[in-house]
Amino acid sequence: MSDTASKSMFYCRMGTGLGLTTVTLIFLTIADIAIAVAYKNILEDNDTSCGLKAAYSMFVIATCAQFTMGVFDAILVCTTLRTNVSCNCVCYHMKVITHFVSCGLIFLGTMIYGIKDPDKVGYAFWMVLIAGFFSLMNALMWLLTQQTKRFLKDAGVNVKNLEKGKKADGTEFD
Repeated sequence: MSDTASKSMFYCRMGTGLGLTTVTLIFLTIADIAIAVAYKNILEDNDTSCGLKAAYSMFVIATCAQFTMGVFDAILVCTTLRTNVSCNCVCYHMKVITHFVSCGLIFLGTMIYGIKDPDKVGYAFWMVLIAGFFSLMNALMWLLTQQTKRFLKDAGVNVKNLEKGKKADGTEFD
């Protein structure tokens, strides 16, 4: 396999991950704001049930996690574009775990939100649910592409350094 395949896969993974993270973050942020407007001072109000407070907290934690992953991915892509060398800080384990945890928090929060206040299930509820599916797709994308990356590495493609014409062991292609 050529170096072009390795570069293309890296940029495809990072671009897709960053895109899915951005879409998830947009949906979550809009829903967080809509819920905060619908329930004035949701975390401080004593009349609001604990379940709704917990659901909103789960949404906010998932938003923070997605924002962190988005910043991390953006820095990684910009650094790689500038230096043309992929660093070893992609850390797909962190990405998979963060996106699965975000997905779990979102789905658990939407169940609680839908059960505790079914009268206020509106666009914010559906936006959070859609964000959960995007987070799940992102986690699955990282799981599936990591296996492909391993296959490329076993075939002799240099997947860590984007040096032109070098195999994983540092030798030249024939």
